[in-house]
Amino acid sequence: MARVDRGNGASIHWQATGKGQPLALVMGLGCSSAMWFRLSPRLAKRYRVIVLDNRGVGRTKADADIHTIPEMAHDLAAVLDAAGEDSAHVFGFSMGGMIAQEFALHYPNRVRSLILGGTSCGGLRAVKAQASVLELLFSRVDMTPQQRLEVMVPYIYDAATPRSMIEQDLGVRLADYPSPRGYIAQLKGLSQWASYPRLGNVRAPTLVLHGVSDRLIPPQNAHILADAIGGARLELLEQASHMFQTDRPQATEAMLEDFLGHVERNGATS
Repeated sequence: MARVDRGNGASIHWQATGKGQPLALVMGLGCSSAMWFRLSPRLAKRYRVIVLDNRGVGRTKADADIHTIPEMAHDLAAVLDAAGEDSAHVFGFSMGGMIAQEFALHYPNRVRSLILGGTSCGGLRAVKAQASVLELLFSRVDMTPQQRLEVMVPYIYDAATPRSMIEQDLGVRLADYPSPRGYIAQLKGLSQWASYPRLGNVRAPTLVLHGVSDRLIPPQNAHILADAIGGARLELLEQASHMFQTDRPQATEAMLEDFLGHVERNGATS
């Protein structure tokens, strides 16, 4: 286990596994880095995989009522510094995709390639989920952790996904569940963030990856991102929802490997 101090009592937990070009994985709302358990071991066979617990979750320590997206992007920069990496491939999922966008905009020379999974540009240009789904994000604080996770299952997993795989995910999340304060602090941060007017400044080779049946962050958002980022590659996964790495793990890995391999072969790294 490694930590990097960020001042004001913030201490960011991170770890690295594998060898090869560095690949940073950034998780989504309310999830610790443990939720990379399906992809990280596979990717570590070829890359040096670097994961971190964002503010508000896991073993990261940070005391605040709001965890902003830019602040968490700077946390990622500090983790890469601590890992001895000047640059990395960056894969952000959901809220982590927002952090990844912000990182690419703040630190363009540190991004070898950018992968945006199940995410949006935030703000007014983003396509929102149905009101009933958004209400669940805020109302869940009065439920037990098990209830909070279970109520979201229909909106973030594809109907074809085996319940056994969903149960594995729920078990990992329950073992490392955030405090209500940490969860709300992240939710406030992402609610105040937007990137659309700045996306034309992203220069890194970019893959936008999204599940077709995603009801939390509708797939229209993937088209918005891909259209706004010059030269971005768009991949939509059938029979996959928000948690596409659980719905379609082999297909997800194949798309990542193909994209990263293309970037490496063409020398398009910073």
